Amino acid sequence: MSALLLAVLASTAAPDRVVVFPDRAQVTRLTQVTCGARVPVTFEGIPPAAAQDSFRARLTGGTVDGLRAELVSREKEFSPKAEALTKQLDELGVERQTLNDDLTRARTQAQAGTRYGDIATQLVSREMVSEGPNVKAWQTAFDASLTAGLASAKTQADLGAKLKDLSRREEEVRLQLEQVRVAAQKRAFSVEVLASCPQGGQATLELTYLVGGASWTPVYDARALEGAVDFSTWATLAQATGEDWSGVDLVLSTAVPSQNATPPELMKLKVTAYERPPEKKVLVRRDEYVERAQAGKDRESSGEAASGLVARAQGLSVQLAVPEKAKVPGDGSPVRLFVGKTKMKATFELRAMPRLFPVAFRVAELTNQAPWPLLPGRVDAFRSTGLVGRYRLAQVGQGAAFTLTFGLEDAVRVKRVTLEELKRDAGLFNDKKRFTYSYRFEVANYGKAPVEVFLAESLPVSELDDISVAVTEKTTAGYALAKDDGIAKWKVPLRPGEKKDVNLSFKVEVPSSYETGGL
Repeated sequence: MSALLLAVLASTAAPDRVVVFPDRAQVTRLTQVTCGARVPVTFEGIPPAAAQDSFRARLTGGTVDGLRAELVSREKEFSPKAEALTKQLDELGVERQTLNDDLTRARTQAQAGTRYGDIATQLVSREMVSEGPNVKAWQTAFDASLTAGLASAKTQADLGAKLKDLSRREEEVRLQLEQVRVAAQKRAFSVEVLASCPQGGQATLELTYLVGGASWTPVYDARALEGAVDFSTWATLAQATGEDWSGVDLVLSTAVPSQNATPPELMKLKVTAYERPPEKKVLVRRDEYVERAQAGKDRESSGEAASGLVARAQGLSVQLAVPEKAKVPGDGSPVRLFVGKTKMKATFELRAMPRLFPVAFRVAELTNQAPWPLLPGRVDAFRSTGLVGRYRLAQVGQGAAFTLTFGLEDAVRVKRVTLEELKRDAGLFNDKKRFTYSYRFEVANYGKAPVEVFLAESLPVSELDDISVAVTEKTTAGYALAKDDGIAKWKVPLRPGEKKDVNLSFKVEVPSSYETGGL
């Protein structure tokens, strides 16, 4: 959009404050009112993206007696500008005619100079056969013809450059006029507010409304330090409301207004039955992922990050005030804004899961010490060597524990070797099948510093009373076994260049009546 049209749009009231939600935005415009009884105040140029039923007005130190919002065309608003541009185009047309007249005269002068040269040539030709020709007069005649030609050529060149520049200015004015005419055909909200306050004073009138086509998503930078993580939050904003937010106070909200706030109704439960043939139990393997709700520590309703960002609790949501004035174009172009940074204490460790990957990962255990919950978003993980990973972060409640990974530890290698996977009958008087599994894990440190590796391997967890899972004596001691998820963990210290073996052996006993093809 041209600078002239931007100036036209800026002449209307502009937003002063914007609260951006993940799926929409609340825009606030402010204006000063000279107090009196039922003073009419009009807000013009509000984009049609605004929801008509969302307009609200509030007067500081007074009352709002009425509010009316309607969609109107913008012809009246843009008509003076269109007239000015049309007049400017006419003036440029007059200037073009003047330049064309000057160019015609210059060309006529050039033709006259050419004819003068031709006449001089003819006269010189006749005098050459006579006695005592006037050579000096010949030179003067030819110099006059050449001078006239050069002067005409320079004038034509200058006039051609001026006409080219004039064409460029005419094209700009035509484009601006077309943009103004297009904008004049568009509709916008005009909101009229009747405000009353004590005569003779000044009051601030605030108009708010909701617009769609606006959203924000978080992007995080996590930088590993010694015993801590510098955790920075950025916001990627985009809005296509057609209204630029320039120099506004911007607030980001974690609330999602589109989510239904009405609690669901419980439906009637019915119990019925139908006949089915007897079934045989089939033993199957089931991999389960359990996600638990996060409960963070109680924190104050507001807090301040290290960067000075203020976070205000709003019940289940939090509002984040962006530290600096923001500028977000209304054409949908994304904008990245800094939100805040918090230095969080962290516990680092090396974790290896040989069954999945033959490497060790550097992992940090943290508690969300930022004064706001972390929404789902992308994390860029950095170490001293630079960017080491990029992944998604699930939602983390305020004060809740979470995990960040900082890439592979190249100096550590892990190998998983299968020693035994055997199925046999448990015994003559024991009507069961026994499955025996044995593995060896080789852990090596090829680095120059000592490390401690936390090695983990999963064991089956029985959900049936007649199926048992037990670790055998061949298993390397010193492990911790979580019975709810069946994960055995070892803490393996390694000196530089050292290599250690860790063994795991367990057995699963199943009644013979089960089909065990899925085990």
